[in-house]
Amino acid sequence: MLIPVNGIEVAVERTGDGPPLVLVHGFTGSATDWAGVVDELATGREVVTVEHRGHGNSTNTGDEATYTFDQLVADLAAVVDALELDRFDLLGHSMGGIVAMRYALQHPERLRSLILMDTGARASAEGPSTAFMRAGFDIAREGGVAAVLASIERFIPDDEVGQRTLVQLRDNYDHLDVAAFLALGEELLTHPSVLDRLAGLTVPTTVVVGENDHNLRPAADDLAATIPGSVLVVIPDAAHSPQVENRSAWMDAVLSHLDHTA
Repeated sequence: MLIPVNGIEVAVERTGDGPPLVLVHGFTGSATDWAGVVDELATGREVVTVEHRGHGNSTNTGDEATYTFDQLVADLAAVVDALELDRFDLLGHSMGGIVAMRYALQHPERLRSLILMDTGARASAEGPSTAFMRAGFDIAREGGVAAVLASIERFIPDDEVGQRTLVQLRDNYDHLDVAAFLALGEELLTHPSVLDRLAGLTVPTTVVVGENDHNLRPAADDLAATIPGSVLVVIPDAAHSPQVENRSAWMDAVLSHLDHTA
């Protein structure tokens, strides 16, 4: 379904029945990032997937000024209000984790619990990954998101997981607004830290990270060390998308969290 909020339409899917779990995808992602896990998660609960503006089936504005983290948080707040979700569990992945932690800081009373997955409270440090991102911006300005995807495809391994990842990437980039790619990508590299503010968060929290997510593995340690009472779960044999790369271990971590915070 499409929900009108803040002058755009946000794509939302609802599956199952029971206490709601809201899933928020990352930069360049979409609801298809959760395709392999929604049905199992929806056993005994309602799973709500939300697609950021500029991603998936949500509105592409074509205007970089409309894409900020503050705006994504405002969109999420408007969506859960429109759905009349009183209290819910919230899981944010990567950029979606940044949105989720900022939502939690603004609206802690709305959350039963929080899962922060392969994400961080501070901007990426300068290094190879930052240089790679900035090179992607140049490619996008010259040839659009299709050119960015072409530059990424050669790094995808030719195995079963790699091929599933490739199909998902192609679908995601087919719907991605180049303005969102440029503006939100820049904010990923420059946004101010909220780590100190998270020290006052009282929402039950689990931090999940793939053991091979080298860019965000230290950030996960920082989150777990800062958020009071939080639990850190490192998913073996996984990198940035453990729900795909090690589905069973990821599912165990998420269901354990939900069981303990019910």
